[in-house]
Amino acid sequence: MIYIFLLLLLGVFIQDFRERKVYLWLLIIAFMLSGYLFYQQTIVQLYLLHISMNAVVFLMLILVLFLYSKFKMKLKLSDALGFGDILFFLVFVFGFPVETFLLLFVSSLVFSLILYQVLKPKLSKKTIPLAGLQALFLFLILFINLAFNIVNLYSI
Repeated sequence: MIYIFLLLLLGVFIQDFRERKVYLWLLIIAFMLSGYLFYQQTIVQLYLLHISMNAVVFLMLILVLFLYSKFKMKLKLSDALGFGDILFFLVFVFGFPVETFLLLFVSSLVFSLILYQVLKPKLSKKTIPLAGLQALFLFLILFINLAFNIVNLYSI
């Protein structure tokens, strides 16, 4: 299953980077598969507890982004952040325990910011392929961890 998930992450990266949009079915399968991979590693009660806490963090983040885009940027949330980007956040929400979720999510945003700044002069489109860059980050983390068995990302 992890190999299918890695292929999905590559698909999200390639599609978002090229077209700045990702097929909805690809995002849905990615977050369902990430949830399944986490679910396999834990018991039901802990799984539900962790995705509930992750969901609270996610909803607070969306609220902050909504308020910031509305009052500071004077934009609708949909103009400031793509629907696919928000859906890709669910890969993290459903896929990892709270500590891992927070670490990977924040790290993926920093990775995306740095990589976008490096690639910005070479890109023809002004928008940031956030879901794609986060997918690339997650692919790299999971692939390296799979190859070298560094840490159990699902340990609680």
